[in-house]
Amino acid sequence: MFNFDSKSSAATDTIADDMGQLLALAAKLSPISELNEANRVTICKSATVINMNRSTDIPANKEHRWFTYVLEGEVEVVNSKDKEDTDAVASGSDRALQPVLKEFNQHVAVKTKTTAQMVRFGRELFDILLNEQQKNATKVHDIRVTEDDNLIFDSIVQAFQDKTIALPCQADIGQRIASLVSQGTMGIPELSRILASDPALTAHTLHEANKLASAGETTQTMRGAITRLGVESANQLGVKIPSEQKWKAANPVIELHMANYQKRATITAAICKVFAKSLPHLSDERAHLIGLMADVGELMILGHANNHPDKFSDAETLRTSAKNLREIVGMWLLSAWGFNENFVEAVESARDFYRNHTGEISYADLVTAALLTIESEMPEEENKSIPSVVNLLLPRKLQQAGIDLQNPKQILQDAALELKQLHVLLN
Repeated sequence: MFNFDSKSSAATDTIADDMGQLLALAAKLSPISELNEANRVTICKSATVINMNRSTDIPANKEHRWFTYVLEGEVEVVNSKDKEDTDAVASGSDRALQPVLKEFNQHVAVKTKTTAQMVRFGRELFDILLNEQQKNATKVHDIRVTEDDNLIFDSIVQAFQDKTIALPCQADIGQRIASLVSQGTMGIPELSRILASDPALTAHTLHEANKLASAGETTQTMRGAITRLGVESANQLGVKIPSEQKWKAANPVIELHMANYQKRATITAAICKVFAKSLPHLSDERAHLIGLMADVGELMILGHANNHPDKFSDAETLRTSAKNLREIVGMWLLSAWGFNENFVEAVESARDFYRNHTGEISYADLVTAALLTIESEMPEEENKSIPSVVNLLLPRKLQQAGIDLQNPKQILQDAALELKQLHVLLN
């Protein structure tokens, strides 16, 4: 342990040198480097140095509480079940800037042939420091936009100022929802699934429920929204929103993009729900809604692009505007409409595919995994913009929870079963 209580001046100098070296190293380590300078000082003060000799093995299943890195020498990460699965980590290498261990099961261990020195940082302390840092951070989004992007963005800004924000509903599903809801024979479980079948209807319904919330008590489920609104009011919204916000594309390019968006949003929601069923700390109903809302900014963009069909008659132009604006517009909308931070985080982080995945699996992680799965099997573009799962950290983390992203066909089959139940209800 680094000890700063020594009264010896020589010892104090040595400790100061050690801390200076450790801080310099921490600024390069992933994910420790995500902490600001003050928080890196805090976590370095509690760091522990481990000296290993050739007779010392460190079992992975006891290391899950730390981020551990090689300071000096070289170690091997070995898997007793797979002798070919060996990872050598030498100090000074690029690999040494990553934690030595990436999985924590009983078959994996750290060994050294000679001697080595490693340093541990507490994961729990890291999570606490990073969470506080993110709460206090002011984030600036720097986006290169085109003249066409500005046309959409200015229109959206005006809608916010005039309080005339409206999201278009799918025409066919909207009619079926209105017909079913108007019958008034459904219970809350069926009504909640119906209202959560369309991104626009979901957003409007949760927004109305959040208007009735006390400070900080936003709803994260459709059942919660129905309970807060009352069944009768929820039924009325189910009829009113689709009839008032009917979608009609102004040209074929916008129509195709909307169809792709609706398909992606629906499948993303279904996959998130399937994944959440394997994770006891997450709610499958909440995961469904967060997945459905993850690209809601794109829905708003399409609605405003539809007012300028002559400017968006080219598929690439529309795709670029959606890509440039959907994140910032989606975050703005959900924040303004009182959505819980889990929804906002998914919009902000889901497409940051290379981010570090520390702590427990989050709803944003599920959305990322869903988007990776969809892109691998049914890409919307010829040139894929989403990386392969073999190059990312998230798939390894999910695999420990029994979710295998390298089997996308099975994931889509499971999602199709979820969607089939909804189709039966709608029909």
